[in-house]
Amino acid sequence: MPALRAAGVVCVLGLSVFAAGCRKTPAEHVTRADAYVQARKYSDAIVEYRSALQEDPKLGDARLKLADVYALLGDARNAYREYVRAADTMPDNIDAQLKAGAALLVANQFAEAKARAETVLRLAPRNPGGLTLLGNALAGLNDLTGAFERLNEAIEADPGQGALYSNLGTLQLARGDRQMAEASFKKAVHASPASAQTRVALAHFYMTQGRDADAEAALKEAIGIDPRSIQANTNLAALYMRTGRVPEAEAPLKTVADVLDTAEARFALAQYYIRTKRTKEAAAILDKLSATRETYALAKAHLAAIDYSEGRAAEAHRTLDEVLKRQPSNRTALLLKAKLLVIEKKYGEAMPLARTAANADLTRAGDAYYLEAQIYLAKGQTEEALDALKQVLKVEPRSVAAQLLLARLYAAKGEKQPAIEFAQQAVAADPDNPDARLALVRSLLASGNNDRAAQEIRALLMRFPRSSTVQVQVGALQMARHDLPAARTAFTRALELDDASPEALAGLVALDLGDRNAVAALGRLEARLRAAPDDARAWHLAARAYALVGDAPHVEQALHKTVELDPSNGEAFAMLGDIYAIEGRLDAAREEYQRWATREPRSIAAHTMVALLLEKQQRFSEAQQEYQRILEIDPHAAVAANNLAWLYAESGGNLEVATELAQSAKAQAPDQPAFNDTLAWIYYKKDLVNEAVPLLQQAIEKDPQNPLYHYHLGMAYAKQGEDSSAITALKHALQLKLAGAEAQEAKRVLDELDIH
Repeated sequence: MPALRAAGVVCVLGLSVFAAGCRKTPAEHVTRADAYVQARKYSDAIVEYRSALQEDPKLGDARLKLADVYALLGDARNAYREYVRAADTMPDNIDAQLKAGAALLVANQFAEAKARAETVLRLAPRNPGGLTLLGNALAGLNDLTGAFERLNEAIEADPGQGALYSNLGTLQLARGDRQMAEASFKKAVHASPASAQTRVALAHFYMTQGRDADAEAALKEAIGIDPRSIQANTNLAALYMRTGRVPEAEAPLKTVADVLDTAEARFALAQYYIRTKRTKEAAAILDKLSATRETYALAKAHLAAIDYSEGRAAEAHRTLDEVLKRQPSNRTALLLKAKLLVIEKKYGEAMPLARTAANADLTRAGDAYYLEAQIYLAKGQTEEALDALKQVLKVEPRSVAAQLLLARLYAAKGEKQPAIEFAQQAVAADPDNPDARLALVRSLLASGNNDRAAQEIRALLMRFPRSSTVQVQVGALQMARHDLPAARTAFTRALELDDASPEALAGLVALDLGDRNAVAALGRLEARLRAAPDDARAWHLAARAYALVGDAPHVEQALHKTVELDPSNGEAFAMLGDIYAIEGRLDAAREEYQRWATREPRSIAAHTMVALLLEKQQRFSEAQQEYQRILEIDPHAAVAANNLAWLYAESGGNLEVATELAQSAKAQAPDQPAFNDTLAWIYYKKDLVNEAVPLLQQAIEKDPQNPLYHYHLGMAYAKQGEDSSAITALKHALQLKLAGAEAQEAKRVLDELDIH
């Protein structure tokens, strides 16, 4: 025993004379790693392979095996690096060259992949793998003729290898030849009947064609052949989730987690449990993951998100603060903390965290820049939001979320061409994304490019024939083409698919009123309200319809119901106030709403109406106090915040406080034109006209007949020095019957501009 203990001490001390006897050789590390792979202990295998390579960096076989493990775990970045290094270390190893070439294909480095294929074919001129790699590389380089020739050569060389037919099918599909592609994918299955992979490829083809039932059958066949197939189980889980069969996704996700036994797979299973509200199961997985240094922060962030979603906001913040105390630059915790603060409308606290997250790793800062953009938008700072989104695209040029938001913002500003361009980029980045295609359709329709919009709509209809949203766009296209019967058919179909679609209902009501068929329009609306008496948007639409037919009592009733259900609807409050003012009923109405507020002290709608009527009576001090009381009840009451901001701005109050209030209102209802106008006018008073102009353009886009918005835009243009634009906007405001002091000021500014 003493001798053994002494030898142990020597090894611990690492005395050089004995060091060689204590250290494992590279071969021993590789042997241990191979055993770990067999036992599916992939993390331990990686450690052993890397230890071998530290001892001998030119050990190409170990590097190739390490790359295989990374590929198995879905770690494409590390797999790519190790495959290329292995191929460089072993230039005559065909397997290494083929795998490096495949990794280069995934990275879109087609010229480099072509070079690897040519290396293989110099070593073995008829090698099917080399021919396939060359064919795929040529396809990436847009040489489809050469690609087909090489793939056909590969099939001739080895007609029994099903994967070659799958490759051919992929090329045929890219050329739009769906029948030939399907035939090739089926040949692949026939050529390799024991292959799960060929069935996964066939299933993927079916999914691209919207044939989910066929895809499911092919994936189940693949799992029948290989129950532990990562690709088959992953795809089947995704199909179940996408088609609304969420409970059925659990089994394949658990299989993936068990087979891989990696943190990423466990996180995926935990996220599934979070989505299905099974947070106890999710927390059990996450608690284990939080015990490991590498996954501590991410697991804790997920646990914080669960706490927040279940109403434990303080606990969520404590968890994130704990993470940030240990890891102050942890991007995940910084971003989640910032997102929670945004939900709580604490934009001033959220922005520094988003910026710290961006600076923590500029190469992965896209999500942080995107969050910055959202904060700017909540504060009404459109230009800063646009700049932040462009920063996203510098880091992630194919970020669909950023492209779509840019398209929407430019559309709101009336800048149609950039809106189309960003929507097109989103479609190019993700051709199967319905939101991207819908954004492109909307942009094209707004620009009057109906023919191109029709092409995009046809593609959407093929992919999503039962989508109410797509049918609404068909209706919008037919309206633009003045084909009213076709528009009616499309809106009717949309409503059949989704009886709650406000766009479809609005389209049909507009068509009814256009046909002077008020009975049909009102009947349609009243049927909707009987079916869904709490649909605030339907009540508001009904109020507008009643106004068009001159039914004042029903207008008032519908507006009253609208504000009761949706106290953030500033337009409905304004319409109701105008009715009482025109009819000379301000006192009686205010007393009625005061009784309501007394009965229901926390009713935001009742208190807001009282304040609004006080404002109509020019009792501004009392109105201001009432709005302040409302915000004590609900700090996020949008109409109260907006109107109080306006009173502060017009009475010479604190413009910084007014800005915060107006930004809070806009955050609650970003598309409300009155809220955009209020915030813009405050920016005008603060000489921030570059911020004011896009907000006013958005307000006018939503309510083009409002003279006040055109007046404010004209004044902003005048302060910018855009004289011709100012003259156009101010004259338009006067044409729309701008009245009072604003009309006098518009005329004065026009006189000055005409002189110049």
